[in-house]
Amino acid sequence: MIEIFLGLFVSLGIAIYAYTKGSLSKSGLVSAAIYGASLYFFGGIIFLLIMLCFFSSSSLLSKYKHGEKQPLEVIHEKGDRRDYTQVIANGLPSFIFAGLFYVTQNHGFILGFATCLAAANADTWASELGVLSQNKPVSILTGKSVSNGMSGGVTTLGTLASFLGGLFIAIVFISFSYFAYPELSNEIWILLFLCTFGGFLGSIIDSVLGASAQGIYKDMENRFTEKRYSSSEENTLVRGFKVINNNLVNLLSGTISATLVVLIYFLVI
Repeated sequence: MIEIFLGLFVSLGIAIYAYTKGSLSKSGLVSAAIYGASLYFFGGIIFLLIMLCFFSSSSLLSKYKHGEKQPLEVIHEKGDRRDYTQVIANGLPSFIFAGLFYVTQNHGFILGFATCLAAANADTWASELGVLSQNKPVSILTGKSVSNGMSGGVTTLGTLASFLGGLFIAIVFISFSYFAYPELSNEIWILLFLCTFGGFLGSIIDSVLGASAQGIYKDMENRFTEKRYSSSEENTLVRGFKVINNNLVNLLSGTISATLVVLIYFLVI
């Protein structure tokens, strides 16, 4: 029981700090604190630190050149402050894998946990840096030009950022794991590759789903947007499905990529 309270104390402190910096809403603060406490209970300080590295890097990049990104807010469903829906979308897959590790003590699920965060980080880095590209984005499915910031659009800069975002979490993961789980020392390079691959794959899946299944609308001013409603008026669906929004795309991409990586790990190791 003490692990839960200690984890809650630490994660609540981090969440409050993030709230004061404008990275979390009030609902995001509460859900992030609960999520962090759960991770501490399931895997100790290592799990919490990996999550913190993801959250810190993604929050910093969301603030980077914020003025240049502001015009895209009409397109994006999510804002700078993460609310509980975004915490759940990005955190639920890793929460499940952390719980599976706690129950089974199988190291494959640590990899699954880290890969979920690598996928979320890869997608965030791609989104936050890709929109700053000097080159016009193209659809990942058709190769045709799309509006800057539109789901499913990719650029060379965004793709590179995606790979580096996954690699960053993979390096953090193996660095902590090397000391926390010495029995994994012989698998470090395999884990580095699989986690990086899974993170990058998650970002690709996110883009594919964004270009095909995610609901894209036109508002009253005939502008494309991910938002189903603008000023209480329902926008017109022009692509995808209403039930599939950005949060669901994030949840699915992280879950699919991490599950595939864990299956590969079980087959190889």
